[in-house]
Amino acid sequence: MTKTDILSPADVTKLIKTFYDKLLSSSIKHHFVNLNLESHLPRIESFWNATLFPDHSYAQNLVEKHMHLPLKKGDFTVWLGFFHQTVDELFSGTNADITKNRASSIGYIMQKKLLKD
Repeated sequence: MTKTDILSPADVTKLIKTFYDKLLSSSIKHHFVNLNLESHLPRIESFWNATLFPDHSYAQNLVEKHMHLPLKKGDFTVWLGFFHQTVDELFSGTNADITKNRASSIGYIMQKKLLKD
């Protein structure tokens, strides 16, 4: 099967749903127990749509939204590993690479700001 690039909001939805299915059965699933996925997933999709497509916008502070979580360094490694794996399983191309690079940057910044190390 030939993979396409991330070309539309529908592709972003597919990516995020597949990614969260992996997270919800992972070693960091405890961070999602009390999360209302019905309202959370559209916000995550909105963020990634804004990252990839100029006609979308996102105005929330990612660090602030995660301040309450008892995150550890290893949580970021798991998150990023599943994110890259999901992108690579589903897509290939410029936007897929941009998405993975942006996720790596976000993981690094959030880890530095949230863990204070």
